[in-house]
Amino acid sequence: MTVIAVVAGMTAVSFAIPAWAEWVKIGTTNMAVHYIDPATVRSFGNLRQVWLMQDMVEADIDGVRSVRALQELNCQDGRYRFLSVTAYSGPMASGHVIVEHGMRDGWSVIPPILSRSAVAKMVCEK
Repeated sequence: MTVIAVVAGMTAVSFAIPAWAEWVKIGTTNMAVHYIDPATVRSFGNLRQVWLMQDMVEADIDGVRSVRALQELNCQDGRYRFLSVTAYSGPMASGHVIVEHGMRDGWSVIPPILSRSAVAKMVCEK
């Protein structure tokens, strides 16, 4: 599974993640556990930004074991996009960085799958 596929499964801006991040599990699939750090939610009018993590059961063919991403949500329109994605060789954003992307993806509609809906609910109702 490529990093792009991992991001799609979760779905040069760079922000620091505090060492004391408190990851809260929001969903599990047969391939990964999905987390959010609610302490990182930032509000900009109708927009919210939050850090997410996907911890895979096993590394993919490229050696990616976990992915940390900065997601932006438009709470009024029900849309999201990724601003930054970093893939790691170890679990829970540990090990070495395999690839890092600063991005400004186009907006996508928040699908009604568990992890995305949970993120929108936690972030937009805050």
